[in-house]
Amino acid sequence: MKVKTYGVPDLTEWHGKLKAGSLEVNVSFTGGTASPSGAQPAYFMTKDPIVQFVIENSKEYKNGFIILVMSQDIAGEHPRMAVPKPAPVPETPATVVKEPVTPTTPAEEPPAEAEHPTDETQDETLQGDGDDADGGKIKVADKPDAIEYLKEKFPEKGYTAVKLRSKTAFEAACKECGVEFLFSSNSNCARQSSRERGSALAGEESVFTA
Repeated sequence: MKVKTYGVPDLTEWHGKLKAGSLEVNVSFTGGTASPSGAQPAYFMTKDPIVQFVIENSKEYKNGFIILVMSQDIAGEHPRMAVPKPAPVPETPATVVKEPVTPTTPAEEPPAEAEHPTDETQDETLQGDGDDADGGKIKVADKPDAIEYLKEKFPEKGYTAVKLRSKTAFEAACKECGVEFLFSSNSNCARQSSRERGSALAGEESVFTA
């Protein structure tokens, strides 16, 4: 254990509060003398390690206002030990290591097999579908509508109204495309009105077959 004596030069007495970090102590320096033959500074003696720690870490000690006059080792241990308070260590955020994400590849599906039209489905396509078909026959209003149907469904043939104007050319085109038309009864009534001078029968349905 150490007994330390501190002094305040040029002063015969000084009382104050010393601070080191969060620790504070009140000290009284006394016993100083001044005479023509010499001067003795005011002094303060302590064996308390806490007080010693505060004095030696105070700004007054560091700037020389207080000095260490004497230090002595004596037998025994003081019940209090001066343990400096460690400076706070800033917390370092933990580094997050991102694992590479391997994209999953979806299982490849086998390519769908192309459907090859059979003769039956091909015939149905050529004959039409839905409300336009009647027992495998294409129902149209009249011959001009039938020609428009051939032009739309078989553009590669290059049909025109002029080319299919004659009955022979029209029937040949129907046979070539495998199409059979059924003209509606309303059209027949209209034709009958225009042919009253002829021999057309009311309600007759004209059928052109392939």
